[in-house]
Amino acid sequence: MKPICLSALFFWFLLSLHAQTFSILEQNPTSIRWNQLQTPRFRIIYPRGLDSIAQYTANLLQTNYASVSHTLGKQPRKLSVVLQNQTTISNGFVTMFPRHSEFFTTPPQDPTLAGTNNWLGLLSVHEFRHVVQYDKMLTGFTKGAYWIFGNNALGVISLTVPNWFWEGDAVSTETALTSGGRGRIPRFDLEFRTRLLTGSEFSYSKATCRSYKDYIPNHYVSGYFLSSYLRRHYEGDAWGKILTRHYKFPLEPFSFSGAIRKETGMKVEQLYHEAAKELAGLWRNQLNQLNETQATLLPTARNKVMTNYEFPQYLDNTTIVCRKSGIGDIETYVSLKKMENGKAIEEKLFTPGIVEFTSHASNPSNGMLSVADSKIVWTEHGFDPRWNMRDYAVIKLYDLSSQKIRRITRRTKLFAPSLSPDGKTILAVEYTAQNQSSLQLLDTQTGQIVQTDLSQWLNEGFNASEHPLFQLPRFSSDGNYITSVILQENSKSIVLFDLKNRTKQSFPFGDENVSHPVKHGEYIYYNSPFTGIDNIYALHAPTGKKYQVTSRKFGAYNATISPDGKEIAFNDFTPNGFRIATMQNDPSSWQPLEDLANRTVSFYRPLLLQEGEKNLLRMTSHDSYTIKPYSKLANLINPYSWGPVVNSTGSDFFVGISSQDILSTTAIQTGIGYDANQRTASYIGNISYQGLYPVLDLNVSSGSRSGTGYVDRKLPLDSTRTDIWRETSISGGVRLPLTFTRSKFRESLVLSVYSGYTKVTDYDFTARSYSEQSNGSLYDMRYALQYNRLRKQALRDVFPRWGQTLTSQYRHTLPGSDFTGTQYTVQGGLFFPGLAKHHGFLLRGNFKYEDVSATRQNYRFAAPIVFVRGQSYTNSTYYTGVYADYRFPIFYPDWTLGRWFYIQRIKGNLFADYGRLSTGNASAELTSIGVDISADFNFMRLLPQLELGFRTVYRLQLGDIIIQPLVIDIGF
Repeated sequence: MKPICLSALFFWFLLSLHAQTFSILEQNPTSIRWNQLQTPRFRIIYPRGLDSIAQYTANLLQTNYASVSHTLGKQPRKLSVVLQNQTTISNGFVTMFPRHSEFFTTPPQDPTLAGTNNWLGLLSVHEFRHVVQYDKMLTGFTKGAYWIFGNNALGVISLTVPNWFWEGDAVSTETALTSGGRGRIPRFDLEFRTRLLTGSEFSYSKATCRSYKDYIPNHYVSGYFLSSYLRRHYEGDAWGKILTRHYKFPLEPFSFSGAIRKETGMKVEQLYHEAAKELAGLWRNQLNQLNETQATLLPTARNKVMTNYEFPQYLDNTTIVCRKSGIGDIETYVSLKKMENGKAIEEKLFTPGIVEFTSHASNPSNGMLSVADSKIVWTEHGFDPRWNMRDYAVIKLYDLSSQKIRRITRRTKLFAPSLSPDGKTILAVEYTAQNQSSLQLLDTQTGQIVQTDLSQWLNEGFNASEHPLFQLPRFSSDGNYITSVILQENSKSIVLFDLKNRTKQSFPFGDENVSHPVKHGEYIYYNSPFTGIDNIYALHAPTGKKYQVTSRKFGAYNATISPDGKEIAFNDFTPNGFRIATMQNDPSSWQPLEDLANRTVSFYRPLLLQEGEKNLLRMTSHDSYTIKPYSKLANLINPYSWGPVVNSTGSDFFVGISSQDILSTTAIQTGIGYDANQRTASYIGNISYQGLYPVLDLNVSSGSRSGTGYVDRKLPLDSTRTDIWRETSISGGVRLPLTFTRSKFRESLVLSVYSGYTKVTDYDFTARSYSEQSNGSLYDMRYALQYNRLRKQALRDVFPRWGQTLTSQYRHTLPGSDFTGTQYTVQGGLFFPGLAKHHGFLLRGNFKYEDVSATRQNYRFAAPIVFVRGQSYTNSTYYTGVYADYRFPIFYPDWTLGRWFYIQRIKGNLFADYGRLSTGNASAELTSIGVDISADFNFMRLLPQLELGFRTVYRLQLGDIIIQPLVIDIGF
């Protein structure tokens, strides 16, 4: 295929991605009022009461602007930044729909995400680098496309750049410009490092597009090393030059790789292999003369794929509770009971709900759990029923005696719970909406925060203006002490609280990324990357002397001490994932810190020199900016895209303007639409206001329609005629989207009521008994319900293992309408486990009633139901259908077909459908059976993943076999 033709098709494909109806946007509660402040480069929009955080963020961004922009050679346009303080998720993002950034202000407990950086400081570098990347597109061909299409052009052209660059370059920047970026954290590269050290280097396609066969580190990790490798060997502005070349004509196939080759002489595949080769050599040298401590790995159930057993806690001297997860398993809590013969019995305890997470960390959950007095506590994600931007961190408890789960807190922001040894008290970190962190004590029975002088004393003596962040606190094994990491001013300390004597002792660690402290006897055990490899260390509290407890070659984490004090259990990383390892708790075998060699691999070092060895978070200005109220109404209209857009089938073409306000309350689309199937045009205006508890929708259209219909007055229907008429429609209504997720099932409900008016003129079909339309006015109502309850899925699952869905709709005309019609439909589905792991069975059924007799009803509504596969939809008064699907993965090939296709999974689906139609005394039955074969693949090694295949159907009544193309998921 000629490049210009391929580019045209690709461009058409990319344009299709952004034609869509209004979905439910993510909003805050209506009651929140907003302020704003303006700097020369930024507008900060934030909830009232967050003035100091907003001022601090403004100064961070303003200070960082020049340095973060420097190496890409682009100074971005002024940007709006929204501070979100109602969510417990630690995240941030930049979007072009509309163009702005959002910072989620709750800092993470996970030490692998921010390291020793201030959370907002990290976001101000990482997220703003994305802004620079996006504005870098405003050059060459892409700049012209932007003027024609608006931000839609930038959005689709951004897909020509692999995901690993966007995140990898941002991680490289945060690492080079701060003292605690992820490139400095050994846990960040743990899986990638282990793969290379064990000789398991994957192909470029597999390493960047992921896999169902093997665990692949995410694109943050691969991207960091690819982007940093190029900067290590070329100038600091090399990526800026590459992007300038690419955006001159980005739709040429593999333009990004070609730009790399022109700048460096290497294709992107060579860049990947050279980076992997260099890293493998550096990491092998890191292990030279490493004296590895001995430990015993607890045997586990046979796992065919990478599976993690994490966060161990002793239940007794022979039983350990931990969290199990992997690409083949959702998170479950299991116990491992050690036997005298050296084996262990693995027992599943329970499956939690949505565990606390930080959505873009390398390790997506700190996953901390605590066990005492036959109880287990942990944190789960709690959902607001309506507002997507308000959520909670709630504590749950599992009683091993009764085998029941109990929710301890509701609508709280409590993290990292720890049980006291007697099981009566829970210690946790609380965040306020003003971003203040504190330690809280809760009653295990009631879940109420215990307001005593002890809880007040725990939080005294810390400078609130410096926003100290408590991380991963723990009761000591005897209950007399509490340990906690405190992150303050980009520096960490471990604080020891003596609960009996009411004394506090602080042990400073500076920029050493320590975590997970736990006290037993005179020692505080903690995680540290001190030598360049994460391991477990011990601090002798009376003397302050430090020791290395474990020396494992990949990484050891999260120590816990057996009740008798004789054994240590910890997470030990292996090529097959995290395992639980045990060793003797023998201080005489530990290595003093001063005897240890520094084995740190500073892969980022050349980047520091390119950036002038700056630490931006210690250079922040302290200007004060004027604060003003932010009016939602005044900022309601915010156009972000314009020009032509086509839908995914290529049948609808739209020229107009799309608008959405920064706070995502109002979406508007207006313009002229063209239906290629009917060859007609119409004026369209759609608006959705989502700032209230119910969503308000209004849709208006006016233009031409065309259709082909039968003109027979009696059966058989074999004469057709095409006509063009004018149609004006107005519809409006309300939706109420609700979320009820509280367990391992994701549960949601959407209720809606809509009313519509349609005026038809210039319709010239002759009257007939099966007429569906004529001149006149139609007033109608529609009521709908959609309910889903679906179990969480592992990566390999093709269906939820358990689940229920229900959809019901009732439509009818209103008095005063020139037409009459009534329709009722209901359909539901049940998901069940299949015969093997990752197989799934889906049983669906539906029913439709619609009276189509000419004397009573003469308008037919479109029927939103599934029909028998391989058959064309046929109108009838009644329709009942039953459908069975058995879906299963066939194999995971990880095939690379040149540079064009990377095939990850081949799936099969066996189905059988039955439908019965009846109108009056006439009835008919339709039956089909068949098989679907489809492939999950990546095109041109780009995301998202696509799915195509074919369907073979045997139609029993007709006795024939048909083969159909199967388009399941093409990314939009």
